[in-house]
Amino acid sequence: MSTWAKAPDLADRPHQRDAVREGTVADRDAYLRDGLRPVQCEQCATTVLAKKNSPQHTSVQWSAESTQQCAVFASRAPGEPAESCPDLRRSIAAAADEGRLDTSDRS
Repeated sequence: MSTWAKAPDLADRPHQRDAVREGTVADRDAYLRDGLRPVQCEQCATTVLAKKNSPQHTSVQWSAESTQQCAVFASRAPGEPAESCPDLRRSIAAAADEGRLDTSDRS
């Protein structure tokens, strides 16, 4: 019986396996961190890290402190999801419009 794998495990080629792992770490760091800039909410002054991947796609990283400072996030019940804060969304859009937050369309 044969098995199918999405990619080879490279067990017999440790040097190549290590290179793939290093590349994967670099790709993950680039995706998660590159281009993030601090953006302060014009309403409550909380600061998040944000980047615009395209005009339609915004990535936002909240810290524990920023979720406590934002009234929308702080007012939710424990475990209640909050997708976004409209005030922060407007602040990020303003930062992008004013050129303080680059939009890099990767399509």
